[in-house]
Amino acid sequence: MKQKTMRQSSALKKTRVNSLGFMLIPLLMASCHARIHEIPDPYERDKVPVTICVNNLSSVDYAPTRAMVDVGLVCSNLSICIYPCEGESFDKIQINQTRDDPSFGTVSQNLTVGVHKIVVVAHNGDKNPTMTNPESIAFSSNTQLKTTDTFCWAGQVNVTQTTGTVNVNLERATAMFRLRLSDLAIPDQVNELQFAYKGGSAAVNPFTLEGTTKSNQKESFVVTDHSSKVFEVFTFPRYEEKNGVRSLSQLEITVTAIDIYGNAVKERVLTDVPVTRNRITECSGEFFAGGVLEYTNIGFGGMQVEQDWAGTDPYVLGQ
Repeated sequence: MKQKTMRQSSALKKTRVNSLGFMLIPLLMASCHARIHEIPDPYERDKVPVTICVNNLSSVDYAPTRAMVDVGLVCSNLSICIYPCEGESFDKIQINQTRDDPSFGTVSQNLTVGVHKIVVVAHNGDKNPTMTNPESIAFSSNTQLKTTDTFCWAGQVNVTQTTGTVNVNLERATAMFRLRLSDLAIPDQVNELQFAYKGGSAAVNPFTLEGTTKSNQKESFVVTDHSSKVFEVFTFPRYEEKNGVRSLSQLEITVTAIDIYGNAVKERVLTDVPVTRNRITECSGEFFAGGVLEYTNIGFGGMQVEQDWAGTDPYVLGQ
């Protein structure tokens, strides 16, 4: 009986040891997991939270004396790009927002201490611009990512432990060309007006607000209301240097009326059209004089910058 009792006691000890071992396993696993979560990312640990807040747009009405307005009242899209400090290997950070986003106009990001280039672009395009190069923010030259009224801000921000919030005000970077028709109505045959213009730019340097590339741009308008009289396109004015003289490039604009079958039924070519940032160049006249199926660049009365905007630049269109 004593031997039997001893064997039972030994079995009980083994059972207790095994039970204790099973109880310790989850504790050890929990302990391991706790250690993993306690190890901080040294890269994240050295970062500082920074908030970029887009306050207002200036010169919204093409006049620098007008009051600034909220970005959401003028632009539907916002792209903010943060470029790494010199010597850092991580990629740029691009944040895109639409007017429907609750945080539209405000972006918070953890950044490393040091000097970063930050670029903010507000526009009304269908897609986001290409922001690979901070000194050349590129839109497309065609209607897929057309150049719309665009506002920019760019700067070098020294991020420190006390940076907190960076407040920015954006300025207009575009010039507008406006075609104002004096025709009683657009002929019924016309389904679309196409604008092909060259001499401006579809890319902008947000630091200087100047166009950076020589672009062939396109824009088209489907005519649903044949009493429509005003059509507007945008470009980033660019400078050219000839014989040591730096001057603004002028546009050549071809306006073509297209019928429902895709045929060109009227076309006019405007040459040496001046454009200036934050100004409207307006051309008015009877576009469809003589009816359709006539190709000529004669018939426009003149071209000038509207008096109520940021000054006047008279221009007479050559006949």
